[in-house]
Amino acid sequence: MNQKDFRLRIDSTNCTSMIAGTAFLGKDKFEDTWWYRSLEFESGKIYALISEYGQGCRYLSYLLGGRVDFEDLKVYLNENEVLPKDLSLISWNLEASGEKYGRSTVRKAIKKALSQNNSKESFEDIQQKFLLTEERLDVKLSWLSGERWRASAALGYAEGKKIFFSPYETSAFYNRMCGSCLIKALRELTAAGAIVFLAAGSDYFVKHIVDECVYLDKEFDIDGLKKAYQELFHNADWIH
Repeated sequence: MNQKDFRLRIDSTNCTSMIAGTAFLGKDKFEDTWWYRSLEFESGKIYALISEYGQGCRYLSYLLGGRVDFEDLKVYLNENEVLPKDLSLISWNLEASGEKYGRSTVRKAIKKALSQNNSKESFEDIQQKFLLTEERLDVKLSWLSGERWRASAALGYAEGKKIFFSPYETSAFYNRMCGSCLIKALRELTAAGAIVFLAAGSDYFVKHIVDECVYLDKEFDIDGLKKAYQELFHNADWIH
């Protein structure tokens, strides 16, 4: 996919219930629930997918990365309907742990990607853009710590990927990673026309680093619950 500007749209019109699925990602098994909702995303932006753990942010992140079945959803790329396998071809997981590419060293993987894609950029160009430190270039990506997501972003960039997704992480994690210049790397991706999805449990920190927060937590019927307690126990004051 060479087009820089694109839109990604989820249509939930035909859905009548929640997604409640289990995805198997290598050795990583997770259960997450997301309530159907139509959404639209545009290239060149960073989105935070916000929910409590297990309430949809990771599920949606991996769905947009082509790792989860769409069930009754329809997903469109520039109004052309796509399947999970279509998204997986242009998507990249920012977390190297558990990914096949995580077993490769930074330098070797990026040089190979640049060669295979006949890129006009050199390895040195990528190293400078993503602030890759010389002493870590021959380390496996999955073994890196604070630089891991930057190196992963650099490799995905060299591979020409357009959708970058992530697992659920905490505010403390994102703050720590931004302390090692993660935002510089993510903005290189969006400048090239990619979409970045960060799954988080709270907007406490990420609202300061993304273009838009998408809130996924289910809305609960508090008034209905109060009414039920009034009928059962003649006391709705327990709920406020």
